[in-house]
Amino acid sequence: MDVRDAISKRRSIRRFKPDAVPDELIVQILESARLAPSGSNTQPWRFIVVKDSGARQRLQRASYNQRHVGQAPVIIACCADIKAFGEFPERIDELIAVGALPAKTREIFVPSLKKGGMSADIKWHLLIAATGNTDIAIEHMVLQAVELGLGTCWVRWFDDTRVKEILEIPKNIEIIALLPVGYPDEEPLQRPRFRLEKIVYYEKYGGRCHS
Repeated sequence: MDVRDAISKRRSIRRFKPDAVPDELIVQILESARLAPSGSNTQPWRFIVVKDSGARQRLQRASYNQRHVGQAPVIIACCADIKAFGEFPERIDELIAVGALPAKTREIFVPSLKKGGMSADIKWHLLIAATGNTDIAIEHMVLQAVELGLGTCWVRWFDDTRVKEILEIPKNIEIIALLPVGYPDEEPLQRPRFRLEKIVYYEKYGGRCHS
């Protein structure tokens, strides 16, 4: 299966078979997330693999009783660590060491970041960056699952405070999504999608292709 096949076959699965997912497949899914790109290689994502039946049922209740959350044999809580940006200088040094950035980056960018401090505006932008980076890693996992014959479903509707209590997540960690994983027990049809003409512009917003 190539990437295009995985993209076209991906569905949001809300009915799962009870079959257990082998640990080696979960590791493959997590490895695909580990290899995802992130801004300045900060890699803010953190993942909690939940297989315990009782914990999954509690997560289902915290997700407003969405049945597929508790039905899936595995739930991966996908989180972002805002403190990861505190290691920014180390990540810059790593990128310089492998030739991805010029050495002068350390002298110019890192001191200016430290000088700026951590204002509310900067914290907000870091949260957006951490969320976007983690979203990329999640979609890596989703597509890897398709190749392995597994199904997933992005879940964003849950009681954030309750999920943090269940999984003992510290305050600096933000939950981006819950990802139920298992063998699909349904074959949903492709959902309607807009045509490219509705979502793509050329040269400027609203610009149309003249070819």
